[in-house]
Amino acid sequence: MNQEKVESKIVEILEKGKRFLLLTHKDPDGDAIGSTLALAWTLGETGRECIMVSEEPTAVPYDALPGAHKIMAIGADYGDQVAERGFEAVLVLDCADEKRLGRFAETFSHIRPWINIDHHETNTFFGDINLVRPDASSTAELIFNVIKRGGFPLTREVAENIFAAIQADTGSFRYENTTSTAFRIAAEMVERGVDPWQVNLKVMDVYDIPRLRLLSKALDTIELHLNGRLAMMTLPASVFQEVGAEREDSERFVDYARFIRGVEVAAFVREMDSGGYKFSLRSNNCVNVADLARRFGGGGHARAAGFEWQGQLEKLKKDFIKEVARVLNGKGC
Repeated sequence: MNQEKVESKIVEILEKGKRFLLLTHKDPDGDAIGSTLALAWTLGETGRECIMVSEEPTAVPYDALPGAHKIMAIGADYGDQVAERGFEAVLVLDCADEKRLGRFAETFSHIRPWINIDHHETNTFFGDINLVRPDASSTAELIFNVIKRGGFPLTREVAENIFAAIQADTGSFRYENTTSTAFRIAAEMVERGVDPWQVNLKVMDVYDIPRLRLLSKALDTIELHLNGRLAMMTLPASVFQEVGAEREDSERFVDYARFIRGVEVAAFVREMDSGGYKFSLRSNNCVNVADLARRFGGGGHARAAGFEWQGQLEKLKKDFIKEVARVLNGKGC
């Protein structure tokens, strides 16, 4: 089924239904939250009920987006109650693999259909209906297409969420996934009342003192390997408590390692509260870090990817460096 037919099928389900459940991946980023809020808001404007759930409250700075206060942070017991509310479809946004939904993958598995809307090249096509386009700048771009095809309301609040999501996933329109289509959609959102500067102040350039102190700690850990082609930063869980920061305060820290002259692959390694480590990866030119992350059970995009890994930190780093060396040598870069 081609993409236009998939979009039309999704629109048909949205038009016929009255109650929908919206999910996204664990530790959601700007695209995940903005896309979810945009779809929920536009459907809400038509009188439909959209329940957005998350394992945890929406984190700063995305809690400033229109409608963010409506995302329900639910516990394990309450999840079962939500599942019994008679939803006519589950829409999973910006999630490459149902494993990244955590316990929700099982809790809501009996609700059908599952509609998978995503732009990660590592998507596993886990939905009953899959709108997956790796060439799209963001999941928000796909949500915009669905809204336009269905003729759903594009209010200023919907537009702001779409703009913020595209801005976040393109690195303020700097990354390789910044396309002419992304610019055109962003321009239309501005025409509908979005103020780019105010959105930027809300979700991009927001730094509390604990975040700056955490960044200082992270910068002190920078290591260069493989003749300066790999840069790594590492933060143990204890540092977050020490400076009074939350885990989301470390978002985009990996870019500071990527900025170093001569670096091709950057990795930011964060110890998770539940144990193990989360590796966030970025590349500058020749390495597809989605392929690299896939070797460790993760995924993502060509220039931005990640994975979670259990084990002793020094051994994990050593094994990772060896794998990066093989990739770099194989690419000749």
